[in-house]
Amino acid sequence: MQKDLKKVLVVRTDKIGDVVLTTPAIAALRKKLPTAEIIGLASSIGADVYQLNPHLNAVIVLEKDFYSGVFGFFRLVKKIRTEKFQAAVCFQTISFVAFAILFSGIPVRIGPYSKWWSWLCYNFGRRQNRSAVEMHEADYNIQLLKYFEISVAGTKEKTHISVSDEARREALRFFVEKGISKKFKTVAIHPGMAGSALNWSENQYIQLGKVLLKKYNIIITGGPGEEALVDKILHGISQGHNYQPDKPIFTKYIGTKGLKEMVAILDHCDGVVAPSTGPMHLAVALRKKVVSVFPPIKVQSALRWGPYGESMGTNLGISQGDTVSVLVPDVNCAEDFRCALSACIYYPCMPRVAVADIELQIIALIEGSTLSLVKARTFSGYDLYDSLEGEE
Repeated sequence: MQKDLKKVLVVRTDKIGDVVLTTPAIAALRKKLPTAEIIGLASSIGADVYQLNPHLNAVIVLEKDFYSGVFGFFRLVKKIRTEKFQAAVCFQTISFVAFAILFSGIPVRIGPYSKWWSWLCYNFGRRQNRSAVEMHEADYNIQLLKYFEISVAGTKEKTHISVSDEARREALRFFVEKGISKKFKTVAIHPGMAGSALNWSENQYIQLGKVLLKKYNIIITGGPGEEALVDKILHGISQGHNYQPDKPIFTKYIGTKGLKEMVAILDHCDGVVAPSTGPMHLAVALRKKVVSVFPPIKVQSALRWGPYGESMGTNLGISQGDTVSVLVPDVNCAEDFRCALSACIYYPCMPRVAVADIELQIIALIEGSTLSLVKARTFSGYDLYDSLEGEE
């Protein structure tokens, strides 16, 4: 019966990173249903992720102004009913959307049994307690596909995103206008995030930009509303810096033109440094070299939200074949949901991730070297480049 399905709706209506982490499940679904029409439903924030997903046929954008209130609810019901879906997979959504899917008459409704209303809206759901962090968020999404005879153990998909031709041209124009030379590799530093997890300090991002500028072009990136933060870090990097035409340069990019161009900008970079945020997941999906800083708090941890599907370095260093790395403060955190702030003896813990460690790791990933931070730290005042071990 599952293989006879001709039209399936997949739903994730929260933020960019959350939507990216549904793409491995969608890829697995596409392999199971190669001829089916699979359509994504996402918020206006995450819709571009689905529009750039090669495994989807179309996207329904959950526009707030159009799909809100009583009349908006029935507009959404009508839209979904008109499409005549045979099945819907709600990886995560709000009750408003779940009830619209129920009222639309889709016969197979799949989603996590986690809220009271989920038991009413889904008839092929699965009990999940994602805050227990028993697996990665992407695996929780795949776990919901049991109806299609898809399992986490049998799925080896990575995150997926493509780059539109128009956005690629705009990104290339940006690089040319800013004078970013191909003579040097380029690292994007994305310091901003929505506040759903702890982050590195602004000063650490400034110091990282200064040291990486000795070797690479630097682009400080930010989304809408993050321009003040980007400008502050850019100003900090500029302090004491003397421009030289034959050396790497630094600049900024603010994604005011939409997510598609941000994706193209990241695709032009060789490496990306970012906290637990959407652009980090976009960079991983683009197969960039990525170093990320994660908090030790259980529900915010990399165990659930880290880079997915890639060979990963750790606080100990970079091994042969690693393409991404996650660094976490070396503390014994007892918190499951939120930081205890000053009540914790380690607070603030995020500055414990050293600038030099991020520097070493992004260089090792970009240059294709292995790296042992344990070995590097055994020498006082170790030299950055001597700590990198070349390939044998």
